[in-house]
Amino acid sequence: MLDGQHVLTLVPLYKCKRSGCPNANDYCYELDGVHLKIASAHFKTWSMSMNDGKADLETPPDGLIATLLVSKNGTFNPLRSGGSSKSGKSNSSSESTFSDIATSVPPPHPMYPYSQYPQLPPHYYNPFTPPPLQFHAPLPHVPAPIANPVLFSDSFAEEADPLEKLIEYIAWLSSRSPMQAPAFLHAQETLMEEGHTFKTLEKLSDGDFEKMGIKSGTAAQLKAYIDLFKRKTLNHA
Repeated sequence: MLDGQHVLTLVPLYKCKRSGCPNANDYCYELDGVHLKIASAHFKTWSMSMNDGKADLETPPDGLIATLLVSKNGTFNPLRSGGSSKSGKSNSSSESTFSDIATSVPPPHPMYPYSQYPQLPPHYYNPFTPPPLQFHAPLPHVPAPIANPVLFSDSFAEEADPLEKLIEYIAWLSSRSPMQAPAFLHAQETLMEEGHTFKTLEKLSDGDFEKMGIKSGTAAQLKAYIDLFKRKTLNHA
């Protein structure tokens, strides 16, 4: 049983259509009038809980909603713990604040013997008083900038299981074009039966799709939107 087999069904149900929501046209769970953002990883967790019988299409798994971030600044998740206030101020007492300040004051410098000639250093008028040692702290070492930094362009493909990424990609395509969702789902099942993943999808030729029985129009869309899906996934990460 696949962890993400219910994702394709969940995605259209929670697509945000409220025009005033900053997360409009993506996915939200509304609770007490507050919009909470749902990412692809949350849909996968939800789907896994449905496999275990601990959730359904309308009831999320326990604890999931409390982890969601708000889509609009100035609002807060009603299920978050009350340990910190909305303003983010600490509950520490004034006594602990004052004690921290007191303990942070450095000890006074040692005083030299009083001189009747304050303009002169101690060793000048008293030959038995050694001059104070001059200590210079070494400057911190600053590493040289890297001349040619290495950019890992393939980090997107390595960040998640390629098979789960294929399921998320098909769900994303279906949310863009619900009328074509059955064709995309059929293509997903065929690709998985042939042992393909998201990583191998863009390497397939038109002839490969034809041999698997996937129609040319569906195959063209599967390959055309790969780069756009990668950019959107990186922006929501």
